[in-house]
Amino acid sequence: MCGIAPKSEALRTSLVRHLSVETRQRRNSMRSTGLRAPPGNSFVPTAPGATASPGLPSLILRASAGAAMLLLAVPALSQTAPDLGSTAPFAIVSETFSNSTAGTVVDGDVCFTTGPSVNPTINGTVQTPCPAQVGLDQNAARGELDAQSCTSIGAAVALDTISIGGDTPGVFPPGCYSSTGAMSITTGATLTLSGDGVFIFRPGGALDPGANSSVVTAGGACSDNVFWAPAGGTTIGANAAFVGTVFRGTAAGLSITLGDSASLEGRALAFGSTVTTANNAIAVPVACEEAGTIIVEKQTNPQGSAQSFDFTGDAAGSIGDDQQIVVGNLTPGNYSSTESVPAGWELSDIVCNDGDSTVDIGSATANFVLDAGETVTCVFINTSLTATEGTITILKQASPSATGRSFDFTGDLGAFSLMHGEFVVETRAPGVYAVAETVPAGWQLDSAVCDDGSPVGAIDLAAGESVSCTFTNSLQAARSIPTLSLGGTALLLLMMSLIAGLFLQHSGFPRR
Repeated sequence: MCGIAPKSEALRTSLVRHLSVETRQRRNSMRSTGLRAPPGNSFVPTAPGATASPGLPSLILRASAGAAMLLLAVPALSQTAPDLGSTAPFAIVSETFSNSTAGTVVDGDVCFTTGPSVNPTINGTVQTPCPAQVGLDQNAARGELDAQSCTSIGAAVALDTISIGGDTPGVFPPGCYSSTGAMSITTGATLTLSGDGVFIFRPGGALDPGANSSVVTAGGACSDNVFWAPAGGTTIGANAAFVGTVFRGTAAGLSITLGDSASLEGRALAFGSTVTTANNAIAVPVACEEAGTIIVEKQTNPQGSAQSFDFTGDAAGSIGDDQQIVVGNLTPGNYSSTESVPAGWELSDIVCNDGDSTVDIGSATANFVLDAGETVTCVFINTSLTATEGTITILKQASPSATGRSFDFTGDLGAFSLMHGEFVVETRAPGVYAVAETVPAGWQLDSAVCDDGSPVGAIDLAAGESVSCTFTNSLQAARSIPTLSLGGTALLLLMMSLIAGLFLQHSGFPRR
């Protein structure tokens, strides 16, 4: 099993799939047994007895029992990005901005009191001096970073030589990392930040990326979620490619220096201190797009079958009834997964909880259309050619989708409730079944259709058949109340006054 409740009885199975983004993410993060996929991979079976480690799911899957590794029992601690406030649009914040070499290009805002002797190209606004609020916000953000619990990785460390949880040296998952001394990157070496999340590095001394070194992001990592908060000064070596927001050291006067031809996809925040550049490219990072997840789930008729089903594509692997292939940390885009239908079986249906995604039963393919932060699940329903039962799937779609509204259903399948993107799968004997929705106040039922042409009040289920019915609701528009303009109100009062005058004139009232 993959964290899904077992089916209850042969003729009645009610498996409510909570497929909203929030619910699915909670469910995936809590699943500790079964079949899991680490970030950037299609499918890896979890070792028996292994448990999920928040922030390090892929490390648990790749670690071998008893292996010697740095921080074996110390996973990366959870972390949150600081609120940059008014500093967010700035590429450089400084008391003194020093640039004595031509060629520096800054994509972002810049502020300083004392300016450079050689003007760089600045694609943004320039403020002199830096607004006081920028300094306050820089200090507040630095305070947020300093207050977070970090995983200690040693004294003076070269980050490209550090192995986290047995992973490849120089590959860091999201987390907060601290040292009691300086942090560096060896000359010409690469530091890889892998995974969707926040990366915080807090050296107890200086920050010294060597010449020709590089920091790269992978597996959903984003430069705007990388933060460097050294106690000492920062010197980025010549020709280095660095990413992340760099804060000045904790003591007054500590500076941030970029060597010749180095690049920084991030920010140099040194309010009250000096930022020095020399033929550099500095750019404020693009805001991160939240990663998404695709899930392939298998359901069989008859239930509980031991048959294994193979999948290829972006979600690849071999799974059985009630199991899933989970692929996370995906950038928004299009993905697909195709089933190889085994002999003696047929693919009777594919049901996805996302209206933009499409399916092709003929090619046994689900085409996922993944938005930022979205979790899309497609369930492949296979039926044995000797099956005597069928399945009925009831899927709920609502517009708008984020209201949290639950819709109640009654009928021959029993009573159940569904929110947008959720569905229920029922295994039943051949027959005719009725399903009805209780439409909530303020909503309307736009359509209720079954893919076999049956009306929802008389779903005709044959042996081995899979029928999917979709109920689509929309929120009713608020009724407008007619109102009069100021001129209309004045005209109405005038007419009422004239009518009243005519009435009094013709009635002779008052009589004396």
